[in-house]
Amino acid sequence: MIKQLLAMTMVVSVVVGCAPRPIHFMREGPAPVVVPKQSSWKVTPGWRFYTGETYDSADIPLRPVVGGSRIFAAEPGGKIYALEADTGDVVWQIDSKLDLSAGVGFGHGVVVVASAEGQLLALDPTDGNLLWQSSVGAEVLARPIVADEHIIVRAGDGQVIGVDKNSGTIRWRLRNSVPSLSVRGLSVPVQVNEIVVVGYASGHLSGIDIQSGRELWKTPISRPGGSNQIDRLIDIDADPLIAGSQLFVAAYQDKVYAISLTAQKVQWSAPRSTLRNLAVSDSELLITLDNGVVMALDPNTGAEVWKQARLMGRGVTNPIAIPGSKLCVVGDYQGYVHVMDVSTGALKGRGRARAGAILATFIGPGFEGFYTLSERGMITAWLLDEGS
Repeated sequence: MIKQLLAMTMVVSVVVGCAPRPIHFMREGPAPVVVPKQSSWKVTPGWRFYTGETYDSADIPLRPVVGGSRIFAAEPGGKIYALEADTGDVVWQIDSKLDLSAGVGFGHGVVVVASAEGQLLALDPTDGNLLWQSSVGAEVLARPIVADEHIIVRAGDGQVIGVDKNSGTIRWRLRNSVPSLSVRGLSVPVQVNEIVVVGYASGHLSGIDIQSGRELWKTPISRPGGSNQIDRLIDIDADPLIAGSQLFVAAYQDKVYAISLTAQKVQWSAPRSTLRNLAVSDSELLITLDNGVVMALDPNTGAEVWKQARLMGRGVTNPIAIPGSKLCVVGDYQGYVHVMDVSTGALKGRGRARAGAILATFIGPGFEGFYTLSERGMITAWLLDEGS
């Protein structure tokens, strides 16, 4: 029990009065296994870009986003970049002079970041010029999303805020209670037609009208259990994921749920706990469990397809599926990236960034490899070559 509590102190924060911690908290749980060796796929870095030093003292990663042929990235010290996705060349960069806590959002002709003091910045994606700056009055802890003519912001005090995309004017606020103890960070809302779906630290899921901010529905997806506050944590920290007509939601220390958007009901649930984002391939739902086990579920039934336990305890990141390749990828706390067969879970190759823990993996349209963000602020483009 003591070991469990020590591990949880790396990921849990009381909502008020919490000092920053390093973001390599993902190395918790069981002792890490030795890095498996594989050689059927060669995994090599194509280009690297260093965003800055301030990731060393940050507690939430600012995830880059791919928009068209560019990657938009930021670092906690305030610098914001646009990079050419195929070369890593800098298109533009600015210094906001702010301590950034959330980003990067992109869509409908705007790049968005937010600060710990509640400042929201909208930039022109073509040249980085400031379009407007607005205060939402609370610390923002989730990447803002651009939903039609609104920017949707989630604040650490429980608020969901709708901001006019063109002017920065606050159009609506929706207030929610926050548990006294929760996992640091918030899931990113997802747009479903005219509403945004939001998952909360309380285990609730709600649908909010984008235009008016009216809460159309709210339902408890997960219910707390256990005999103490830590065992009762049920945060929905993984971003809700839409795939076709299904919405996938994961609650910490509880289950993964598949919800039919057509029938508007839960199709299935599977007892799997995670804080990492989910991913889908052509026929698998990919999940990284809290202990580092990577797993594939049948998206139609929730049945286990395969389980890869050879990365256990390695602080494994969110999985991603590489389009058109039958491969999936995760990163770990020592900077390794591990390539797996998406149909079987078999390990196929590995590479190493040597820039601290891998914090996030992501893909971009038209790129046959993948990208990673490392603990020391390094963005790396990875190339895959079979049979080397």
